Amino acid sequence: MRMRMRMRIALVLAVLGVLAGPVAVLGVHALHPRDEDGYLAYLKQYGDPHSYDPVPVLPPAGDLIAEGDAACSWMREQPYALWRADSQYHFQAVFGRYLRHAADRPLSWGGAIPKQEQVTAAAWAYLCPADWELREPRRRPFAPPSD
Repeated sequence: MRMRMRMRIALVLAVLGVLAGPVAVLGVHALHPRDEDGYLAYLKQYGDPHSYDPVPVLPPAGDLIAEGDAACSWMREQPYALWRADSQYHFQAVFGRYLRHAADRPLSWGGAIPKQEQVTAAAWAYLCPADWELREPRRRPFAPPSD
């Protein structure tokens, strides 16, 4: 009788352990939804890095969203950082790798603003915030804080 109870408890704990990862990922996606309106508003307000004024005329929304989706697709192919603190996992390094990757592909609206930098930053913040959240380096849970 005790043996069966222990086996059931072990089985329940094993099942919960297997389900914890997917449930956590789904939770991150639920807490960080896609926001196309926020993305376009960000590009309207901050799309010109050389001016504090909003961009007078943005390229077509479909082109902007397609370019942002390309940045998000690339992000999804990157490894999870989890508790790795190497500099290659930090935002600026990942951002730089994407810009080098995208340099061969011209934007569909040519050289006009917004530039690739603004589109990528806005996409990762508004179109796929959960993907960056899952790939962002974390502090080790029991490690002492860094100086």
